[in-house]
Amino acid sequence: LAPHAPRIKTSTLTVMMTDIAGYTERTSRVSREESARWLALHDALLQPVFRAFGGRVVKTLGDAFLVTFASPTDAVLCACAVQDRLWLHNQGATTADAIEVRVALSAGEVRLAKGDVFGEPVNLAARLEAVALPGEVLLTDAVYATMNAAEVRLTARGEQSFKGITRAVAVWQAQPDGVALQPPFGGRALARVKDSRMDALVAQAPVAVAKAT
Repeated sequence: LAPHAPRIKTSTLTVMMTDIAGYTERTSRVSREESARWLALHDALLQPVFRAFGGRVVKTLGDAFLVTFASPTDAVLCACAVQDRLWLHNQGATTADAIEVRVALSAGEVRLAKGDVFGEPVNLAARLEAVALPGEVLLTDAVYATMNAAEVRLTARGEQSFKGITRAVAVWQAQPDGVALQPPFGGRALARVKDSRMDALVAQAPVAVAKAT
């Protein structure tokens, strides 16, 4: 190394990417105020779930979250809890307030700089999230290889190629229970999150928007 070369800081983490299905189309039809209120509702629903599983929100990009986890198992359980939480929310929500998200996870060594994370796991999570369907939780082989697979029912989705990724990636899906009128993952992981805390944040979401405008 050159004597003045900057020291590169790295860490092995699980990376989660989420975004709202239909966000761009939705925001083209409503006012900026309504878009901001809907986004604040989305944030208030998801952020307590991330925290309950040790997730660190690295950044938000419009309707997307980039979150990192030390534990791959907790990351996958968190993703299931997110989908269950939104399912429960949607049961009592108006059409205007309904929210569906896609969730994708990858894992590996990332570079840390100025509070952000970079590297193949981040790029791969973004690529995988782009092919996920609303309500799905997809994960890469790197997550599968390092997590406790006994804690989540998983289904192999085969190998896929992604732009900018030199290897074929085996993709797995967290398998919903398929029970009618029940959260997709049975609410098991969601039990770790205090609903009272989430409900309080949701109630404050429009207030937070009003303060910001």
